[in-house]
Amino acid sequence: MPTKTVDPTTAIADVFVTSIKQSQELAAAGLGAWVDFAGKAFAVPSFDALPSGVPSVDPKEIIEVSFGFAEEFLATQKQLATKLVEAVSPKTV
Repeated sequence: MPTKTVDPTTAIADVFVTSIKQSQELAAAGLGAWVDFAGKAFAVPSFDALPSGVPSVDPKEIIEVSFGFAEEFLATQKQLATKLVEAVSPKTV
């Protein structure tokens, strides 16, 4: 049975992404624990307690809009990079 070889670039990228995901999970868990502690130890104002001059915006909506823009931007950059590589690659006859 043939063995599947792993591309070193893919393996490195996979390890990097896995490490980033683990770090993000730890950071989120740590922040959640800190917020729980701070909420019990200190008086933490809610978003509703902000001054009335500050527009009420849902933080999750900001995240969705921002990451949606980033995804579209990255997709167009990928398309451009692909077209540039195709333009400079030798043509096969």
